[in-house]
Amino acid sequence: MLAWILAVGALLCLAYFAVIVVYSGIGTAYAFIWVLFAAGLGFTAWCVWHYQRFPRRFPLRLPVSMVTLCGAGLAIMMILQILIIGKVPQVAESGLEYVIVLGAPVRGEKPGRTLRLRLEKAAEYALQNPETILVLSGGRVSEDSRTEAEVMQQYLLEQGVPKEQMILEEHSVSTVENIAYSRLVIDTMRMKRQEEHHQDERALPAYLPSMMGRRPGNPHQVGILTSNFHLYRAMKIARKQGMQEISGIASASDRILFVHFCFRDGLAILKERLAGNL
Repeated sequence: MLAWILAVGALLCLAYFAVIVVYSGIGTAYAFIWVLFAAGLGFTAWCVWHYQRFPRRFPLRLPVSMVTLCGAGLAIMMILQILIIGKVPQVAESGLEYVIVLGAPVRGEKPGRTLRLRLEKAAEYALQNPETILVLSGGRVSEDSRTEAEVMQQYLLEQGVPKEQMILEEHSVSTVENIAYSRLVIDTMRMKRQEEHHQDERALPAYLPSMMGRRPGNPHQVGILTSNFHLYRAMKIARKQGMQEISGIASASDRILFVHFCFRDGLAILKERLAGNL
């Protein structure tokens, strides 16, 4: 029975890989992890089946080791999926001072499917919160291409978001860099505003207190906007970098590729943990 369950799991992984290739193309990032999953499950199924048929000629330690490895891997991934999906906020906090919009792959001069969904959410938030500044974060993929931030700005302009409501961060090429460089941009903007406000306050009479630049009642001044499957990792990285009072804003993601994105981000969480970024 166990061998058949593992074999069915391997076939499902192969079937999902085929769906990804047909729907999104063979170049979909990390699509081949499903082939590796299928190979691991298939080999484990063969080990179990072979031991059940020839218990005296096949060592027990091999199927036991493979089943244990598959079980442990599945348990780890399930825990990560609970964290990824369970931490997605249902409602975006309004009135934030800055919102960092994380970049994603572009296709020529247009945003890719994942980036477009993030930008739709960013446009919705920006139009509902006109005082919020969007920090569009994403660098150049190749020397002869536009930066992700430029493509993002052009798309948001077409959606009616004012240009003065956007700041571009065009140096980052990863989530860790997205947040690090965006934080520098925000710190620079805050220092500039403080200097301007200080000059304006000096022109006021001493008996008139100024509330310029302050937003009382909102402990979260910075938000991170990214795909729902990516938000947990982005928030953990931001807190690791010292951004404790932040708010998450989740955009929708492609329904067909959602499972792939979640498992891919689960692997990325393990990698970032080993690299010390979480």
